[in-house]
Amino acid sequence: MNGPELRDIHLPAEPLWWPPAPGWWLLILLVVAAAAGYAWWRRRRRPAVKRGLARELDAIRLDYRQGRADERAAVDAATRLLRRALIGYQGRRETAASTGDAWLARLEQLAPEPVFNDQQRQWLARGRYRREAECDVEALLQACEHWIHQLPRESRHAAN
Repeated sequence: MNGPELRDIHLPAEPLWWPPAPGWWLLILLVVAAAAGYAWWRRRRRPAVKRGLARELDAIRLDYRQGRADERAAVDAATRLLRRALIGYQGRRETAASTGDAWLARLEQLAPEPVFNDQQRQWLARGRYRREAECDVEALLQACEHWIHQLPRESRHAAN
């Protein structure tokens, strides 16, 4: 051998798995930000639905108090509002065809505690078909407002 003795090729050490490269940090940050944004959006969306229902109920109450709607019209408007809310939470297929006591059972099933008394239940189920108007509309609208505030955050179906 005519020269210095050469050493064999040696490979660099295996790269460590931690800390990750900057691209992985960026990806983790984006995933966390997307998850937080989605959670914020879901949290803000449900109360907006409840606020919309409460605003419509306030409009019904105002129309009744100012004489633009009689008792039957106010009860009918409140019934339609509750039906729309129930369809939004439980689905059109499950709820739209139910009437009378079956509809009331679905309505009260959604709230964690009973809201409507027997007279209010009768007016919600059959009030639009009655000739006489002997309903305490203010108490009924107050019960409807209490029912709206008790609605759960999440609906039990995918939007139709």
